Amino acid sequence: MGEKGLTGGLVDFARRQPAVVVIVVVLVGLYLSKASSGAATRAVLVPGVDFSAPSLLTRNRTTYAVGVDPRTPDAISLLSSRDRRSWTTLPDALKTPPGWADPGGGLGPAAIGTFDGSYVLYYTTTVRGLGIRCISAATSAHLDEPFVDTSLAPFVCQTDEGGSTDPSPFVDDAGRAYLTWSSPGRSGGAGPTLWAQRLRSDGLVLTGEPAVLLRPSLPWQQKRVASPSMIVDQGNDHLVYSAAPELNGRQVVASASCTGPLGPCHPAPKPMLTGGKVGFGPGGAHAFTDSRHRWWLGLHSWDAPPAGAYLPTGRFVVVPLRVRDDELSVQVKSLTQGRVRPPEQHDSHLGDHETRDDHETRDEETRHEETRHHETRHHGTRDHETRDHETRHHETRDHGDHAREQNATDSGGHAGPGMTAGG
Repeated sequence: MGEKGLTGGLVDFARRQPAVVVIVVVLVGLYLSKASSGAATRAVLVPGVDFSAPSLLTRNRTTYAVGVDPRTPDAISLLSSRDRRSWTTLPDALKTPPGWADPGGGLGPAAIGTFDGSYVLYYTTTVRGLGIRCISAATSAHLDEPFVDTSLAPFVCQTDEGGSTDPSPFVDDAGRAYLTWSSPGRSGGAGPTLWAQRLRSDGLVLTGEPAVLLRPSLPWQQKRVASPSMIVDQGNDHLVYSAAPELNGRQVVASASCTGPLGPCHPAPKPMLTGGKVGFGPGGAHAFTDSRHRWWLGLHSWDAPPAGAYLPTGRFVVVPLRVRDDELSVQVKSLTQGRVRPPEQHDSHLGDHETRDDHETRDEETRHEETRHHETRHHGTRDHETRDHETRHHETRDHGDHAREQNATDSGGHAGPGMTAGG
């Protein structure tokens, strides 16, 4: 039947059976509404990973998470995932710290920015002889290769502010790159502060002067702010940050609206996330987008509050984030258990794992799109049902990837954390 004949037949059916058409439309609408709601309220707990301040970015439909596990403080770990649920352990991100870094001081929060096809790893380390933590920068041409740091001095080091930590790069709507970070403050000084400063286009030089984004001003912040992550979305600038002490189970994730990429930022009257299904004392949150430009937070939490001699276990959680013109919000109704596999398992069974993971972990919204795509594709290709098993397996894998990322573009071209120059 030609296109005109098919269309005419559907129109005639709709005229003869309007009630059936209405019922189908309503059911489809309810299904999509439910699927969208579920996808927007489900978080993922990544087991066995304890990043105090995880940072994430999406490149070529793959999300990368970088962080430092307190059990291995001398290494910057790197994970990758195609669905934010099944993660693969990659080689450590940093090859060797520079000579000015204290080898016994450990490494701290880190973030990766992309600049003209190359990558910069911003990370925290202790300055030899000073005993304070400052930010350094390492470079790599590819995410699957170690970063190399040849610096002779820290990239950012505010000795008068007690040091510098929690680096996070981002890009504004005009394509200009910036770096945000925090300083702990010194006794008698200004106290903890969140900062931002313009970056050169290659991400390796700071230009202009550092600007204050935010200082604690509300009682529930308990005189502490840290872990800044800037969101630039449709002309609006938002700041995600942590507040309150982190070791008493009372740390929170908060947001602020900013007048521009260099602030100042005005804190929301209440925290955005205080715990619940994501765990106790959430903090170290970092905002990023997936390949569909949906916003997420990667954060740290505890499995329980401190009690007696019990030492809580740290957790890495990925949480959906709702971004509106004037506010950010998080609503988690369910928590899905993720998994982490070693690189040799990923390499030797890549096709099998991609197919099975795509089937097990795609959210309801993606499942609907995949089903619709499959039905259309099957109608046009049923004459090829006798293809051999190897070809059929290859197309299944490609089909799962295509359906999950149907309208995806390389997120490196979108302004915001996790994008070009965004950590």
